[in-house]
Amino acid sequence: MAQAGRGYRVRRLRERRREMVRRGQLAVLAVLAGAVALGAVLGAYWLTKYLSREESPADARQSLTLLTFGAAANGPRPIACLALFDQGRGGWSLYTLPRTLLLEGSQGEYVMAGDVMGGDRLRANVRRLVGTSIAHDVRLPYAVLRALAGSGRVTLELAQPCTLRVGGVWRTYRGEVRLEMAQLPNLLGARGETGEDEDTLARAALQAVFAAGALQPADVRRTTVADSVARGGGTEDERTAAAQVLSGLLESRVRVERIPSAGTVNQGQFVFRADRSRVLAEVTRSVPGYAAAYTVYVRNGTGRIGVADAVRLKLAALDVNLPAAANAESFDYRQTEILAGSEALAVAQDIRAILGRGVVLRGENLPAKALVVIVGADLKAEDLQ
Repeated sequence: MAQAGRGYRVRRLRERRREMVRRGQLAVLAVLAGAVALGAVLGAYWLTKYLSREESPADARQSLTLLTFGAAANGPRPIACLALFDQGRGGWSLYTLPRTLLLEGSQGEYVMAGDVMGGDRLRANVRRLVGTSIAHDVRLPYAVLRALAGSGRVTLELAQPCTLRVGGVWRTYRGEVRLEMAQLPNLLGARGETGEDEDTLARAALQAVFAAGALQPADVRRTTVADSVARGGGTEDERTAAAQVLSGLLESRVRVERIPSAGTVNQGQFVFRADRSRVLAEVTRSVPGYAAAYTVYVRNGTGRIGVADAVRLKLAALDVNLPAAANAESFDYRQTEILAGSEALAVAQDIRAILGRGVVLRGENLPAKALVVIVGADLKAEDLQ
């Protein structure tokens, strides 16, 4: 009987253990089933979100856009410009590209901008000039300018007289010119006595069109931009960029300037040669996301107000990052010092050549491609003009 009792208790203990194991297994399975169900729900959610997502179009305010007006094959000659949102100024700028602007082709040869205007090569050639990508190439008919102006007439304010061959006759325009918009394409496509005449008129026309358009009610501007973009064709991205740029140009007064360049006579022909230093300082640096290989920190070692900012502005022609200027550890530097990282000696020599002052030293603790310019008392105001 004693053995039978012990056997019964052993069986009961074993059954309890098996019951506990089964309950544990059921609990684990329940947790796993919940996790699988949750994963399935989350997976379905993210899959649906992924499949139904809308791509955010690139913001034209964050890049350069090439704008060409009048790209029709059999119409008047086109004009072209670069559109850039100036973050510092909080407004749009247009930089005209004169037809007689000398650009560099893929093999290093000279290319006249007018010879490739309205085609695919212009974008690549201008990109070599500005040294940064041109995100969008927008081409629109001249009729868009008439629509954007919202008026049958505009008043052009010419910075200087310009002589153009219009309708087979040479005509000189000066001062304020009241112009019928129907005449604008032929005037913009006309040949000038020089490329400067053509560009003067193009800048005045663009300024007048967007100034007139900005006076229209907001709903009218939106409708006009939508209709204008529909006329341009191109990819969806290009149409989106065109809408963003045109809307921005109609929001406030636009600054219209020629791409930094100087006119000269080359082999008997008037041409514009780009000022690459000014292009870098005034255009390329204004493009959001601009980043160079080297970084130059300017420090005021004299205590003179504004001297570090003046040096920074002087160095803007270099292809370097230029963070905001600051004070040096002291104001008793008698000589300007240019401290260079291990890989930045050549840039330091360029800085000295630009400033005309300073001693180049090794910056022992600087990153390889970093430089520090400590402005000393030897650098005078006339050196920074």
